[in-house]
Amino acid sequence: MVIEMMRIDPTTRATLLILSLLILGLLLGYTIASLSFSKLEKRLEESKGEKVARIARQIYIVKMVIIAMNIFLLLGLLIIYIRSFIKTSSSFMLGLSIFIGVMLAKSLISLPILGITLGIPSGFSMLGVLPNIFETLALIILFYLSME
Repeated sequence: MVIEMMRIDPTTRATLLILSLLILGLLLGYTIASLSFSKLEKRLEESKGEKVARIARQIYIVKMVIIAMNIFLLLGLLIIYIRSFIKTSSSFMLGLSIFIGVMLAKSLISLPILGITLGIPSGFSMLGVLPNIFETLALIILFYLSME
C-alpha cells in the first residue's frame, strides 16, 4: 500500500491524506464526545432542562469533532515538517515545527472534555465553535500547500 501511495500524484496523495486525517478526527471526536457527555448531561437536565441539555450536547459534539479533526491535521503537519527539517536542517522548518507544536497544545487544551474532567464549565454556543472551524479551514490549506 505504501508503495502504491508513492506512485499517486502529489495532489491526489495530499487530498487523500487530508481526507483520511479528517475522517479519523471525526470518528474519534464523535466517539469521545458521545461517551463523555453523559455526566454533564444529567447535571444540565436537572438544572436547565432537557431542551438546553440536548442543545448543549449537539454543540459539545460539534466542538469536540472539529477540535479532534484539527488535532489530526496538526499531527500530520508536524510529521511533514519534522521530516523536512531532518532532511534539510532548515531553521524555517524548525520554526514551522515549533509553531505547529504550539497550535497542537492549544487544540489539546481547547478540548471540551478537558473542561468537564477538571470541572471547569465551558460555554456551549455555536459562536464558541466558529474559531475552531476557521482553524480547520486554515489547517487544510496549510496542509495542502505543505504537501506540494
